[in-house]
Amino acid sequence: MDWQVLHTVLLIVQRSVSAIGVLIILSGVIVALAQYLYYLLSGQLVTQGEKINTIRLNLGRILILGLEFIVAADLIGTTTTPDYYAVGLLAIIVIVRTLLSFSINRELMSLSKE
Repeated sequence: MDWQVLHTVLLIVQRSVSAIGVLIILSGVIVALAQYLYYLLSGQLVTQGEKINTIRLNLGRILILGLEFIVAADLIGTTTTPDYYAVGLLAIIVIVRTLLSFSINRELMSLSKE
């Protein structure tokens, strides 16, 4: 197999996986917003505070899932980068996104205990 073809295939896979992650996050935000507006307009949000926690838990889980896809896309991207500078930048991005996933996961754990 020609290396240029493999490089092109990996770029397509990387962008596809990244787009899937973005779509997952976007759909989670839309669902959370719809749930919030439903509870707000129906008057249930004022009387029951756990509704907000449920929305936050669901949104947090979706954010973590989407971030995992984006991190996977970044890892695929490291196979196609030609220099160490780009690999270093990708490593920093992966570390930041992993820390963000970790902090969201910790918040979800504390919310689920409540």
